[in-house]
Amino acid sequence: MALDATDAKVKSTFTGIGKAVVEFLVALMEYVAQLRPAEREYAEELLMPLLRISKEKASRLLAKASDLTARPVVLQALAEGRVDEGKALMIVELLQPLSAVQAATAEQVLLAHAENNAYSATRQYARRYIDRLDPTAAEHRHQEKREQRKVEKTNLDDGMASLRLIMPALDTALAFDHIDAIARGLPKDGRALDQKRVDVALDLLLGKETGAPQGQVTVNLTMAISSLIGMDDDPAILQGHGPLPIKIARDVAAGGIWKRILTDPVTGIAEDVTTYRPTTKQRELIAARYPHCTMIGCRQPVHRCDLDHCCPFNGSNTSVDNLRPKCRRHHRMKHETSWQCHNLEDGRHVWTTPEGKTYESEIEPIGEPAPF
Repeated sequence: MALDATDAKVKSTFTGIGKAVVEFLVALMEYVAQLRPAEREYAEELLMPLLRISKEKASRLLAKASDLTARPVVLQALAEGRVDEGKALMIVELLQPLSAVQAATAEQVLLAHAENNAYSATRQYARRYIDRLDPTAAEHRHQEKREQRKVEKTNLDDGMASLRLIMPALDTALAFDHIDAIARGLPKDGRALDQKRVDVALDLLLGKETGAPQGQVTVNLTMAISSLIGMDDDPAILQGHGPLPIKIARDVAAGGIWKRILTDPVTGIAEDVTTYRPTTKQRELIAARYPHCTMIGCRQPVHRCDLDHCCPFNGSNTSVDNLRPKCRRHHRMKHETSWQCHNLEDGRHVWTTPEGKTYESEIEPIGEPAPF
């Protein structure tokens, strides 16, 4: 079978999944609607033996059916294969705190973005877009979530368990950077970096010596000068995470060390960084312009990526125009397979598959484009 035909079959089958999901959810809501009011409270108990599923699974299916069928525009996009189930559920979830008017506007915008981007990219775009619609509500939601911070222990197989901390993103970034810096400062001893991070975190929690200097903790926040001085309330961007309520960023700014990043007024894309050391300047500008691996759909944050020379290094082409972040997997893919990539003049990165298909990655603005 030709590759084009295989591609078409894979895509049509994937689209068919969305259509089948919609048909099932609609049928499920029709099933519940036919029950007597007193029985609807126990719909899960009817689905458990019918579908051979647990009560928890039945409850999740009913909630999903209720949420998605309440948004016919999103449901239609799922049925037509323009978005998959994960994106559809994500959009519905993010629309819930908005007013009816705001949700109707945001729905179309987010669907348009989701049709051409991966889940994580759309989620970050959506969070920033929604936070800009109502910054006060965004701050209120953050405070509500902050009240729900907790520590969870989950037992795993083979004598293992996980310890999960749910806390504000800024605190998480600071804590991770602290653990990571100590782990990287330890001597080579056969442990992988992830293993060292776990051991360091455990030592810190138990009050033990970590075996390496604790160093300075650093996080990168980006915000418009207009937001910093209170002219507007557009959210800041926490590198490796996404939008952050501007009030939090202003509090951090009061005691932080800042560098000016110039952006293109039309696109909002980073153009220059005011620093004094060229090598550092290049890295900072690339990190501001490309916060993730530049492989289509990959969201590995830039601080975990290599800076790849898109055109092979020739002694004089270590420049912002030629450097792009790639995670180790996709850096290796470029060099070890027949995948190819090159840069366009506007900063976009183009990948070519071994079969000759091309895909373009978009630059993520760090500022809002000028309204003209």
